Formats: sequence, C-alpha cells, structure tokens
Amino acid sequence: MDKKPLQENYSNTPESIVGPSVKIEGDLKSNGNLRIDGLVSGKVNTSQNLYVGESANISADVNAENAIINGTVQGNIKVGGTLVLGRTAKVSGDLNCGSLQVEQGAIFNGKCQMKGGGTYEPVPEKTERK
Repeated sequence: MDKKPLQENYSNTPESIVGPSVKIEGDLKSNGNLRIDGLVSGKVNTSQNLYVGESANISADVNAENAIINGTVQGNIKVGGTLVLGRTAKVSGDLNCGSLQVEQGAIFNGKCQMKGGGTYEPVPEKTERK
C-alpha cells in the first residue's frame, strides 16, 4: 500500500467540509475525515483525520486521530497519531499527541505532551560554586 504525503491524505479526501462561509456554534462530531475552513466554537471531534485550513478559526478543544493545522486554534488539541502545525498555524492551547511536526513560521503557545516516549528526567541546572 502506497503512503501519500500527510497533506494529500487529509485535505483531498474529507468526508465532511466546513467551508469558509460556515460558522458552527456547538459541538462538531464526525466518524470520517474532516476539513475545516470556517469558524467553529464548541468542541471538534473526529475518529479519523482532521485538516484545518488557513482561513479556519476554531475556538474549541480538538480531538482527532491525526491532524494538520494551518489555521487558528484556541483550545487544547489531542491527537492519537501525528499532529502537524503548518507554517501558517496559530495555536493557543495544550497539545497531546503521538508525534509532532512543527513547520517554520507556526506559532504555538502552550504545553506539549507526547505519548510513548518514556520518562525523562530534566537536566539539573548548573549551580555556581562560591
């Protein structure tokens, strides 16, 4: 089975599309691939892939299997697999994902927790000797 680049898998095969002129106030739930180019406030949940276009503005917590974010998200993002913050992404909220890719130009303010990486001890700060 040939694997297509992430952008092709997510953006070209959506089951549901929230167009740029659409505004949703409330929860959005899908069991298929979802593309958002409009405005959403509430919660966004899909058991499949999520693509957030450059014109999208989401004020909601987001849950998806995989996601590419190119627009604005104000809320926490939880992704079971791969999360990509594209160069035009503006994210304000905490991230929880399996793997993370951040392109140059993306803006991210929050905490990030990745699964499956084991436990890491922080490097102790150097202390000055007097």
